[in-house]
Amino acid sequence: MRDFLLGLAFLIGGGVVIAVAQTYPTMPSLQFGPSLFPSLIGGGMVIGGLVLALTRVGQLRSALAGPRSQAASYDYRGLLISLLPCALIVFYILTSEFLGALPCMALGMLILMLIRGAKPWLAVMVSIIVAAAIYLLFSRYLLIPLPEGILPPQNLLAW
Repeated sequence: MRDFLLGLAFLIGGGVVIAVAQTYPTMPSLQFGPSLFPSLIGGGMVIGGLVLALTRVGQLRSALAGPRSQAASYDYRGLLISLLPCALIVFYILTSEFLGALPCMALGMLILMLIRGAKPWLAVMVSIIVAAAIYLLFSRYLLIPLPEGILPPQNLLAW
């Protein structure tokens, strides 16, 4: 049932990504605009979510038709852990303008690593290093403006 619900979540999330991407402005001189890649990603999410949900319909039917004792022993913690990356993406979208991209990425990676059982010191180090590397790659080399938030990362990463 967890895979079925995740499939539906990705199906809906992909539809939202496509709908939002269609609102991006178009460039008259180009055959494609800024909506191309988000639309492709959203389409992949829709297709993947649909395939995942449809492959689990048989298991869902048998789980619903079976005895109620199976429903009582369902692993809700596993479902919540599976939905955590989606919740962290929503967290990033809602808070990155205020906190900044670098702290939001580091916090998201830290939470995911701790939930999966990484040692705390290792999770802190890896999340800071990987978030800084991603920030540098996108902001300095790909020249994509990322939200700075209340603590500008230029002061932290000036080297």
